[in-house]
This record gives sequence, C-alpha cells and structure tokens, in this order.
Amino acid sequence: MRYLLIIFLFCFSFSHAQQQGSDKMQIFTYRLVYLPDSTNSDYKKEEDFYLQIKEGKSCFISNTHKYVMQTLRSMEASKADLGSMMSKLPSLPKPQFQSVVYKTQDTISVYDKGAGLGMKYIDPLLMNWELTEEKKMVDIYNCQKAKLSYGGRQWEAWFTNEIPVSDGPHTFHGLPGLIVQISDTQNHFNFSLIQVQSEKDYLLFYDKIFDRYKKVAKTEYFKARVNMRNNYVNTLQGNGVTFRAEDKAAIQRRIDSKKINYIELKP
Repeated sequence: MRYLLIIFLFCFSFSHAQQQGSDKMQIFTYRLVYLPDSTNSDYKKEEDFYLQIKEGKSCFISNTHKYVMQTLRSMEASKADLGSMMSKLPSLPKPQFQSVVYKTQDTISVYDKGAGLGMKYIDPLLMNWELTEEKKMVDIYNCQKAKLSYGGRQWEAWFTNEIPVSDGPHTFHGLPGLIVQISDTQNHFNFSLIQVQSEKDYLLFYDKIFDRYKKVAKTEYFKARVNMRNNYVNTLQGNGVTFRAEDKAAIQRRIDSKKINYIELKP
C-alpha cells in the first residue's frame, strides 16, 4: 500500500466534522482490489471510490460512476443534441459498481442501478462489530482490528481512532474511528485507504435521477438482482434496449457462464 497524502491539520477538521457537522468537505479515497468472478481467483481488478463527508452526512461512490454521471449531466446542460450524446457514450468508462451509499446518523440509503432498474433501499443501521485486542500499523496509522459478519461474508477491518470519524467504505460504519482497511476473509474484496483530503468547498454528490428510483425493501432488491441475471436480455428489452434476434441467446449464455461476485451475497 502506498503512503497516504495527508492534508495539514486534518485531525482537527475531521474531529470537528464528526462532532459538529462541518460545512467543509472531507474526502477519503479508497482503492478496492476485488475478484469479479469467484470461479477465477487469478483475475483481479481495481476500482477507486470516494467517501465524501460533509455536515454530518456521507456519500460513498465509485470515482468512475461519479465521473460518468457528471459528464452526462454536463452534456445535458450544454444542450447537446441526442445524437451527439449517444455518439460519445461508447468513449465513456464503464463503471463496475453503480451503487451509491448515503449515510446519516439515522439511516443508510443505497441507490443502485446495477439490477437494471433504479432502486433505493434502506440498509440496517446497526452493525454488530466484534472488537479485538489485535493492533498494528497500517501505513502511518495505529490501527485496531474488528470483525463483522455481514452480507453473507466474514469481514476483518482495521480502524484508527487517530481519525475520529465513524465511517468507512461501502455501508461499513459504526467503529470508534475511520476504517483504514477492510477485507472479507476470502480476500475477494479488499478496500484500502489511499488518500485523505480536507477543507474542500464541494457539495455532497447527488444526481437528480435518484429521485426517480423506486423505493423497495432490501430483500426485493436482491430478488430483482437475481432476476436481472437470469433474464438479462428480457429485462433490458423491457427497459427499451434492443437486440438482434440472433444475438439474444448468445448474450444470455455469456451472462450465465460467469459467476458474478457481489460484495453482499444476501440481505
């Protein structure tokens, strides 16, 4: 893991943000190294994420997903014609993670288009962490180990009270300090903190399309995710995507041949 970029006086600003809800933004960048196909342990990928914290709220989003959404909004604001916008779509990066997580002291809201339909669900706020006595240095931070059973996986986290922010990547939160590194025990997903920034005059990311996402129970979202995979072509056709008749079976076979590895395996 490379050394982190530390902004001067971050400890004070983070503590103030956690306790008072600062009007300045703190940004923690995490790098995820993950196994996209659980049947192929030799192939791993990486993706970076932002954890934005401002005024007692946080947003966790893939950098790529954020860039694509903001680019589309910029094109829309410039009054670009539909043909011009469609011609630029193939050149945009393809985000592998389309979930956006918002946390407050009271709720965790997850917005996701990965199931083919825009859905929003509320995640349980309580996480039953088991704190251990094990400690070590992770980069420049004194960290303590915690364990968690969540989403069908066993997780091990290293957190530091040197950054008094009870938050972390994905939906993980609730420890007495920022999560610096967390991975499942099979090491299919490994988040590591790689950069810290503070005192930024940015707005917390939010896209107006989220207002149109359907609110569902988390169990309903998981059912939709399974249905999307099992009926990939039909689901996309129902959302207006067209396929050549001769391609449909081959596309579905290709989807079926891959074992998609989700961060959360069950509600």
